[in-house]
Amino acid sequence: MKHLVLLAFLLVAGKSVAQNPVPLSDSARVSLMTVAPGEFLYSTFGHSAIRVFDPANRLDRCYNYGTFDFEQPNFVLKFCRGKLLYFLDIESYKGFERGNLRDRRAMTEQVLNLTKEQKQGLFNLLQENAKEENRFYKYDFFYDNCATRIRDIVEKTFGQPILWDSSRLAMGTTMRQLLRPNMVSQPWTHFGMNLGLGYAADRRALARDFMFLPDHVHDMFATARIDDTTALIQSERHIPEMAFPAVPYQPGFFERPFWVMCLVALLGLLSMLNRYTERIFDTLFWFVLGTAGLILALLWFATDHSSTKINFNLLWALPTHLFVFWRSHRGGWVRQYFIVAGALALLTLVFWNVVPQEMPVAAMPLAFLSAAKGLWKPVTDRITERRRQNAA
Repeated sequence: MKHLVLLAFLLVAGKSVAQNPVPLSDSARVSLMTVAPGEFLYSTFGHSAIRVFDPANRLDRCYNYGTFDFEQPNFVLKFCRGKLLYFLDIESYKGFERGNLRDRRAMTEQVLNLTKEQKQGLFNLLQENAKEENRFYKYDFFYDNCATRIRDIVEKTFGQPILWDSSRLAMGTTMRQLLRPNMVSQPWTHFGMNLGLGYAADRRALARDFMFLPDHVHDMFATARIDDTTALIQSERHIPEMAFPAVPYQPGFFERPFWVMCLVALLGLLSMLNRYTERIFDTLFWFVLGTAGLILALLWFATDHSSTKINFNLLWALPTHLFVFWRSHRGGWVRQYFIVAGALALLTLVFWNVVPQEMPVAAMPLAFLSAAKGLWKPVTDRITERRRQNAA
């Protein structure tokens, strides 16, 4: 019984500390932690967190807005539909550092130039956000993530706008194009993302928009000013001091989506030389293309992802292929269907660089093959039918 009372006391005390932040001492400091990208998909774009360090109160913790729970009910469905709730997690700095260094992810710590009152105010905001009723939020890849939340809460700490320096930014870059530097070593992931992202991702990024990526948050904080004379960052250090050696990336043939798609298109054209081979290839090809189109349509119409709306890739990857992919005989309306599908694919190819959405170059061979099979096959079928009629 005594043990139960003690446990209940500790739980209540822990909750009380989380909800009622202690007064920070004069030696406290608040830092922006920027973590380098990792080798896993979820760490491709790096990470941002806030560190609060107060040796007088024996307090050293990191506030991390990029956390989600795999055990949420219907986790996969919520993730795919853009309804997955992320939350603010509090972690000891030692654990935060140990985990990142174990994964060979270097960190940069930038100490914020704050007054004692501002440090306390930011700490109080973080503690308020960490409450159970406040800590959850609906994640948005471009506009509401672990990096943008830190930018927003730091801005809220000051009673005046922070002066962000955009002179070093490549203004005119789209949100989609900002992803490229982080995707060099993951070409197939990049190809898949380019297919899934719609016209909404081709909006020109404003200076603030760059800060959806942790590296840009670091760079913007480094040059930002609170006023004309006061810099936002007081000091900066690297952890570890010597960066981890970069692993050179040399992609092979099958790590080049464009060349692989060219090979698929070539095999598709060669399959037309043999009716049996062509039937097998076409069944697989139209099924895969239809499945891809169905996924793109669902990302547009059935999810809350803001960046997957209005996707022009649906002009050549039609989900309706799933209704006809098994049909070997193309007479009547089926023939007309493939003519229309082929014409749409051909028009998309012709206007590939005119469409307001940036289309993935690696998909061009697939669109070409769709046009060739959709338009050329009915022509050859008619020629064959006429030959049979003349022979009869």
